[in-house]
Amino acid sequence: MLAQAKKALPGLTALALVLATIAALSGDRVIYGDPTGPVPLEMPATLGPWSGEKVRFCQSDQCAASFLVSTLPPDAAECPMCGAPLGDISVGEMSLLPENTPIFRSAYRRAGHPDVMATFVFSGMERRSIHKPQRCLVAQGNRITDEYTLHVPNDVSDPDSRMSVRVLEISHPVRGADGKVTGQNASVYVYWLFNPERETVHHWVRLGWMLFDNAFRSYRPRWGYASITIPRDPESPDAWRAELEDFLPRLYPTVTALRRDLDSRRDRVFRLSGHSWDSNVYEGDNAALTRHIRPGPAKPAPKKEK
Repeated sequence: MLAQAKKALPGLTALALVLATIAALSGDRVIYGDPTGPVPLEMPATLGPWSGEKVRFCQSDQCAASFLVSTLPPDAAECPMCGAPLGDISVGEMSLLPENTPIFRSAYRRAGHPDVMATFVFSGMERRSIHKPQRCLVAQGNRITDEYTLHVPNDVSDPDSRMSVRVLEISHPVRGADGKVTGQNASVYVYWLFNPERETVHHWVRLGWMLFDNAFRSYRPRWGYASITIPRDPESPDAWRAELEDFLPRLYPTVTALRRDLDSRRDRVFRLSGHSWDSNVYEGDNAALTRHIRPGPAKPAPKKEK
């Protein structure tokens, strides 16, 4: 009997620690890092020779087309292909992401080059605001044909400076007005993750640091998820790399400044009572937000101190 108890002790100890952690994280807590505050980000109007432009999305899951604002009539409210409403967030993002997820996005254009889409999605109190793109891209009908990590320049003034990004080569179905697939568009989806202290291309690394910071430091800063989408020409399948190596070093200083600004908020106090997903609010007015209807009365936002 004693021998069996000794064998079971490590497992019981681990279970007790897990239960204690869950209990501690579910009660009233003081959290640092300003996880509900505004994100100090504005998408640059220009990045060297690249000019930024807003994008609108059809809210029909059968059409799901996207349009540059310059291609639409002024104040257009309906999709020119199917007549469904237009929105600032794709129908896939709206259905997969938690409410109050802030999203920043611009398409960048340059004469003689394919358009490049840059998107930033941020977590708050709800960690599901950021998840593996392999999940949402496939859920939106894309097919991932290859995946790998690439080391690319991130400083225009220093060609030897490098950072890691994760690359997904994807194929996206093109649909007609009747919703039927009429062809395929090839593109690359490049992403990485960051918070004020760290960068990574691995979601399991992000989750590990989130658990550590939350459990042992009461620190829950926003994590950002940056992605760059570039069309891939089947006749010149590697040309996108030159576009990425020109574009990313121009975008990256925006990320550096953002991380510095978020880090300056690490000592702001947020008082959490109950579950974090009930407190997932966004206090800024500078981002497109996912919105969902929740049953029951709205809960007051938790108090936050500077």
